[in-house]
Amino acid sequence: MKNIFYILIILVLGSSRLAFAQFEGQKFISGSASVSFNNRNPNEAKSTNSYGYDFDISLGKFKTNTVASGWRLNTSLAGSKAIYRTYPDGSAIEHDKSGIKGFGAGIGKFWQFYKHFNDKIGVYAGPNIDLSYNNSDTYSVSSGPSELIKTKANAVNLSAGISAGFYYKFSEKWWVTANIAASSPINVSYSMTKQTSEDSDYYVKQKTLNYGFSPSFTFPSVGFGLRYFYGR
Repeated sequence: MKNIFYILIILVLGSSRLAFAQFEGQKFISGSASVSFNNRNPNEAKSTNSYGYDFDISLGKFKTNTVASGWRLNTSLAGSKAIYRTYPDGSAIEHDKSGIKGFGAGIGKFWQFYKHFNDKIGVYAGPNIDLSYNNSDTYSVSSGPSELIKTKANAVNLSAGISAGFYYKFSEKWWVTANIAASSPINVSYSMTKQTSEDSDYYVKQKTLNYGFSPSFTFPSVGFGLRYFYGR
């Protein structure tokens, strides 16, 4: 799969000036959305559930016939209802935790360089920069003195990477796209974590700065998306 990625880069960077269609000035929008909900209702226990969504949208414009750039916005949310049981003094205490457990939002800038093989098919590759924020509340039961520990985390992440894919044009307004390779070699994150106990005065607070450089590529299974062209 790595060879496929390198071949795409070579094709894009070595693209001919000959264009099969006039893309310059065209604007486009693409995105994805997912919503989930699960409910568990066992016979001898209280019901629990989980839910969430993940929305991603990209807005771009062709600067020339072979170069496009734009912005990416995304947001996600996760929630649940769960039951935890602790024994801080030998007797059982039930903790019913319901509500939103996580939220995330991000913004990114992307650049894409295209090689059009004909009027229908082409490949693209290019760099991207993404900034995101995520917060989460998680619960766990500690061993030893049985306590319910709540971990609250807030994190900001900045990354720079590169991705590649291909497209198929099936009308003047619609493309099918697929990302087939990605890399995020540069990552910087800052997180603040706080742990508290529901059963005692236990309290821990921590701040962490992480950064890394990892020039490796990932090749996910091909995921298809839609792109709509809406003007010049």
